[in-house]
Amino acid sequence: MSTTTRDAPMGEPVTIGSPEFFADPHRFYDRLRREAPVHRGRMPYLGDQDVYLLARYDDCVALTTDRRFRRIVEGAPPLPLPASLRLLASDNMIMKDDPEHKRLRRLVSRPFTPKAISLLADRVEEVTGELLDGFTAGQEIDLKSAYSLPIPVTVISEMVGVPEADRGRFHDGMQLLVEGMAKYGIEEAAAQMEDLVEFVRGIIERRRADPGEDILTGLIQPAEDGDALTDTEIVAMVFLLVVAGYETTYNLITNGVATLLTHPDQLDLLRRRPELIDSAVEEILRYTGTIGGTKPNFAGEDVELRGVHIPLGSMVIPLLASANRDPAVFDRPDEFDVTRTPNPHIAFSKGAHFCLGANLARMETRVAITNLITRFPNLRLAVEPADLQVLPVPFWTRLASLPVVLG
Repeated sequence: MSTTTRDAPMGEPVTIGSPEFFADPHRFYDRLRREAPVHRGRMPYLGDQDVYLLARYDDCVALTTDRRFRRIVEGAPPLPLPASLRLLASDNMIMKDDPEHKRLRRLVSRPFTPKAISLLADRVEEVTGELLDGFTAGQEIDLKSAYSLPIPVTVISEMVGVPEADRGRFHDGMQLLVEGMAKYGIEEAAAQMEDLVEFVRGIIERRRADPGEDILTGLIQPAEDGDALTDTEIVAMVFLLVVAGYETTYNLITNGVATLLTHPDQLDLLRRRPELIDSAVEEILRYTGTIGGTKPNFAGEDVELRGVHIPLGSMVIPLLASANRDPAVFDRPDEFDVTRTPNPHIAFSKGAHFCLGANLARMETRVAITNLITRFPNLRLAVEPADLQVLPVPFWTRLASLPVVLG
């Protein structure tokens, strides 16, 4: 982070997503926690709209159960989004409050139970095995594109029931969902999103006529009490599945391997004690900041928080990546320790909006890393750690690539 930005008065709005922020986000978070734990900032694609940022762990956790903050507030200024993007946001479970949020979560939660995830684990073992069979010792690959990415792409495509012939287009749609506004800008992303919505509606119609053993069929069929999702809600849920089960996972696998390779003592410990893999995945979640913040919350009334006045309707975002390095909660917060316990990180948030795909992401990451370092125990980076490039995407830690040599 530049000296100019670091020394700027914290009372001035700062921009999450600026080049200065991306240069060293954790240094930025550290100063926020110390000097301005509730801070009025900016987001690049929201213009001059205020965004109140929460940097400390306790405040981030409290927000998840504080009834003064909601995902929808009457009278709040609408996000400056085109109609197609607003339509998706209005029907997305993440952007709902109870009782509507509870209704939608009940209808879609069955595929994400621990039992359902354990059944998927065998398929993830197969997928990782097939990918690893295609590699040879001494080969240099981009681990992100050659290994991390195909795992959730395959799993989510099969979960949603996308025909093999449509997998390429579905994958392009996934990329649009997770990179759209940052990569293309709002207007272009909205135009492409309209085509994606129609594509998914077509898949829904085919599945309605020809049910299968997949999640999409389950979303189409009504629950035991007769309640059912509308087609628009199903489209929004498919998009949510993509973000919950795809975007999180391939970045988590990539970031996890990168972090282990840049902390060889911890990688060596994990090789010697493979039973630490669950603890290692939790530490990867805490340390890497793969998921840096939640969807926007809004103040349902005027709120005073740590001496900062947050007006009715204001957008509030808890900085999960900052909370997970809070020294008030975590001993040695800037150290990566696969044996860390307890580890009460909030990488998947908490409360009613706890990430639906958390168990799936954890399982896929556990299987992917275990099988990779077992098959290629001498895995190493093909570049210097300083050469790894983090893409400038607000609230995500996403590497451009991860060049490794298999060994």
